[in-house]
Amino acid sequence: MIAMAAGITVWLTPMPAASQALYPRDAPKQPGAPSWARERMKLPPFNPLRTPEGTPDLQGRWGGPSGGDDIEEHPYVDVSSPPEETYLSDPPGGKIPYQPWALAVQAEYRAGLARGWPGEKARLYADPQTFCLYSVPRATYRGGFEIVQVPGYVVILYNFSHYYRFIPTDGRPHEVGGNVKLWMGNSRGSWQGDTFVVDVTNLNGRNWLDQVGNFFSDNAHVVERFRLADANTIDYEVTIDDSTVFTRPWTIRLPLRRARAASGDSYADETWENACHEGNEATEHNRVLGFKWFRGVTPPK
Repeated sequence: MIAMAAGITVWLTPMPAASQALYPRDAPKQPGAPSWARERMKLPPFNPLRTPEGTPDLQGRWGGPSGGDDIEEHPYVDVSSPPEETYLSDPPGGKIPYQPWALAVQAEYRAGLARGWPGEKARLYADPQTFCLYSVPRATYRGGFEIVQVPGYVVILYNFSHYYRFIPTDGRPHEVGGNVKLWMGNSRGSWQGDTFVVDVTNLNGRNWLDQVGNFFSDNAHVVERFRLADANTIDYEVTIDDSTVFTRPWTIRLPLRRARAASGDSYADETWENACHEGNEATEHNRVLGFKWFRGVTPPK
């Protein structure tokens, strides 16, 4: 479901109950990578249950943190964005290592959101997710999803708008030319000990990493790592490498919680249909409000 107010698009997506919220000005700071690092240090070694193939059993319904509207640390912004810790575990300080030109572009995007930041300019782009568009890695840390494991594949089924990922684990190459660009990218999985590693290429760079315009280009290479920290928590780590936009690779690291354990909701282990496109008038609303369609970035030559 989508709520529009004062030019802000607020997503009320069927997820674990804790993720469905509008936040008052005195909302507590939402945890991110620093809190997860402290929690991880206190966890004892964990030997996960295994599938018949001998790999750790990641199957079930999972969800990321309830915030994520700005993946860098920030104070309270509005009803959709409470204060939050940074999602970045690297580099130290939790700031995205943009090249100077890219940082200027990101600031331009933020100033054009009509959300009240100092220096705000005319409306520019709305968050592409407003139009029911998803991408890796935002789909994994922002929403709820189900993992299914079968011989030779891991399947990730997202709550949001029927998105899914069919990830081969049989060692096949990517087999897609570099000129083919996809919203969810081209994923190949492998096991490194107890860690499921997903190598993602061929992303089209037309979505953002959050609601406030943090971005990468269609040159990005993404590597995700899923490891069970305990029976109900996945240690999720994703490294983004894009030499056209950033000065160095950088990493997000967060916990993904098993849905029922996170919410106490007896229906949390069920995946319910989220037909985002049906009755979605966001395209027309945003056109009337003066927002443009984001088509990715063009680095300077």
